[in-house]
Amino acid sequence: MHALPLSYLPTAQKEYRLYRAANGLLCLLISDAQAAQATAVLQVAVGSHAEPEQLPGLAHLLEHLLFMGSEGYPQPGSFPARIARWGGRFNASTGNQATRYFFSLAPAGLDESLHQLADMLAAPCFDPLQVASEREVIEAEYRTRLADDALHEQAALAQVFNPAHPLSRFTAGNRQSLRGTPEALASALHHWHGRHYRAGSMALVIHAPHSPEQLRQLAERTAAQLPAGAAEQPRLPPLFRDGALPIQLDWRGPSAQDDCTLWYPFSDCAPNSIALRWLCEWLNSAAPAGALGYLRQRAGLAELSARVEQCAQGQALLRIDLVSLPQCPIAPLLAALDAWLQAMAEQDPADWPQAHRQQLAQQAGSSGPPGEPLDWCRHYAERLLTLPPEQVLDLAGTQLPQLAGLAWQQLVRQLRPEARLLACRRAALDSAAQALWTATPFTLRPLALLPDQLRVDLALLPWANLNPLSPVSTGLPWGGYLPGLRLGRLARPAGNRLRTRLAWVWPANECSQAERSWLLACWSLQGQALQQWGELLGFTLQWQLVGELLQLDVAGPAEQLPGFLRELVTSLQPPPTAEQLALIEYRRQQWQHQQDHALPAYRLLQQLEAADAPQPAVSAGRWALLCSTAQLYWLKPQGWPEAERSMLAKLLINLYPALLRPFRVDAPAALAPRVQASDVPCQHADRAQLLYLQAEQASAEENACWRLLHHCLADAFFAELRTRQQLGYWVVARLRRQHGRAGLLLLVQSPSHPHAAVEAAISDFLQQQTAQLAALSSVQLQAHGSHLAALLLQQRQDPAQQFDAAWQDCLQQTDDHLGAEQAALQTLSLAAWQDFMARLPRCPRWHLRSAN
Repeated sequence: MHALPLSYLPTAQKEYRLYRAANGLLCLLISDAQAAQATAVLQVAVGSHAEPEQLPGLAHLLEHLLFMGSEGYPQPGSFPARIARWGGRFNASTGNQATRYFFSLAPAGLDESLHQLADMLAAPCFDPLQVASEREVIEAEYRTRLADDALHEQAALAQVFNPAHPLSRFTAGNRQSLRGTPEALASALHHWHGRHYRAGSMALVIHAPHSPEQLRQLAERTAAQLPAGAAEQPRLPPLFRDGALPIQLDWRGPSAQDDCTLWYPFSDCAPNSIALRWLCEWLNSAAPAGALGYLRQRAGLAELSARVEQCAQGQALLRIDLVSLPQCPIAPLLAALDAWLQAMAEQDPADWPQAHRQQLAQQAGSSGPPGEPLDWCRHYAERLLTLPPEQVLDLAGTQLPQLAGLAWQQLVRQLRPEARLLACRRAALDSAAQALWTATPFTLRPLALLPDQLRVDLALLPWANLNPLSPVSTGLPWGGYLPGLRLGRLARPAGNRLRTRLAWVWPANECSQAERSWLLACWSLQGQALQQWGELLGFTLQWQLVGELLQLDVAGPAEQLPGFLRELVTSLQPPPTAEQLALIEYRRQQWQHQQDHALPAYRLLQQLEAADAPQPAVSAGRWALLCSTAQLYWLKPQGWPEAERSMLAKLLINLYPALLRPFRVDAPAALAPRVQASDVPCQHADRAQLLYLQAEQASAEENACWRLLHHCLADAFFAELRTRQQLGYWVVARLRRQHGRAGLLLLVQSPSHPHAAVEAAISDFLQQQTAQLAALSSVQLQAHGSHLAALLLQQRQDPAQQFDAAWQDCLQQTDDHLGAEQAALQTLSLAAWQDFMARLPRCPRWHLRSAN
């Protein structure tokens, strides 16, 4: 075991250990006594780029086969069953250069689950029968992905990249690309696995409430299971052939929309380049001097998103997605962008507030990485395999040096008009060639260079807001109780990060789904610049529509959260300007289009929410009326400063005067008829079915029965319909609260089986499983209830679970419903369970099917 440098500790509550095990496995162990769940990520530094050219999709197939039995655990699907027993979740993904396996569960299940995962990675079975079966699953995924623009974009771009570069290959995999006998394919899998799945090419990240010594022992046992050594990494050729750029690629995908993407290749680029960070930050900035803000004012740009897509062996690809308003041509937009880039190349980074930006990063890092542990553990695993050890934990960039002028100019001057690829998705494209495998229509033509544009003096424009939060007036009274505000209070969790949620709600028929969508587009646009500044401080914002609610989540450093929320609500006070109205309506239409063209499973979930039909565009005059009738739910951490609370209350009253009137939102909708069946229009060829069974009452005992039912059925549903019957690759069973009542959701999306077969399989499954559950003995019921109660207790210690439970209590005006469910599970009688099972066939249910 070799210790590696560890120079950055985000929080004092966690202890980090970073080292390389004797057989080469890179390990990052995070001992966190406050962690309610254990999380493990094991990443392999090999993906589709390393697979044989004659077997496209082999890396993807291997990822699937690892869950179908290994030497120590030969039963297919036993790993998902183990994770389910510990109330956890798992997944895996295959990328270009890495394959990732991860899970999160109750801490007591970490040891055995990690042991099985290591056995899966070290000694998979590759049974030819399972190989043949999973090849069909890969085919099903491929057929589903044919409706995804991303697959067609990848196929079109492959026509432009250097044919010797792996990006020019087909990597999704399907039945044809993975041709051959199952025995021959199993042999190829075995050979490729033995060559690449070695400890020296892997990284392990564990975050758990275990002691550092316990985690070290777990990591060493895991490393000992894996074969030693590292796989050889082939040298990548240049991304583009000499003379290939500039070029324009037009392609057509399933979506009937036009948009454009710019691609710029970089050379000699470090994977954690501070210059790249600054470049993406300025490109994405909605401030007047940022590319997004500048192009909105001058070229009819609606949205811009810049990110680094490919960064390996010194090569990088900068992707800039451009969405312009209708009737705005691309040439003026490119000309304006070129002018902005030329001005940026002449900037001296010494004039930027780099020291203050570094201070903000340190403040953000002091509160720990944002998001769920599973998210930042995945980031850590990626960084373990690509960055020097001293930079692995530095998610906020606090250890990066100041940006020098020479490094900045060397980077930005590579963004030349003659060295770019313009890829345009077209709703219609005639006389086009077709890409192999996906039949994607595309055309290629030289990209005309534009004449030099007028110079831009960015010094005259305001830069991004990097100022401290403005102080709040002191001595303000709370102002009394607001009858139109439903306030839920959340015990302040340990640590330096807090989370709060606001949700706007209206009385029935006073704000349609389309109007809520319009308001979401309006407020998210008005707060965009502030959101980007907040990200530098470690804040995250998420706007979304959830049923009848327009919901906002804000999380960030505890001491600054009240002030930041005040600034955000302040930014929403003025009505939208004339310039913003076109952007708002365009955003709303784009979101509606995405919903209409979502995969069938998502379309059924949307229908279950009972969203009303889309309506025409909202007029600007409705803004004041919608604000005047809005009322609020607010889940607020305890201990909010009095002055901040008072100021926020005054801002809210000013914008939403209905807060001074009694809360008059209608109760949850009445239950549907005993069986409500409907067909949902879908644009996709896959078929999907959703069956939702719902409780008729909302008592703690009833909720406990539904939770136990889900716990007993979820893994069996996946194992039977996905693993054994192969009905589709998307097979899920979820516990779901709808209109204040618990329920069980069963969802299947299939590209190959007709509705009748899926419906029969779901019906047969329920009939067989519920008969077995109804026959449980008292001893069996007590064992199930005690085990689930223990898992629920563990989950209740998770801050994310606590937050969601408190939110449900706020919405339903209940008190600790999870605690009541836990107590009910421990005391659930056989008579109550049998009564529940007897009533189950008659419970209200929704049966939704996709109509293609």
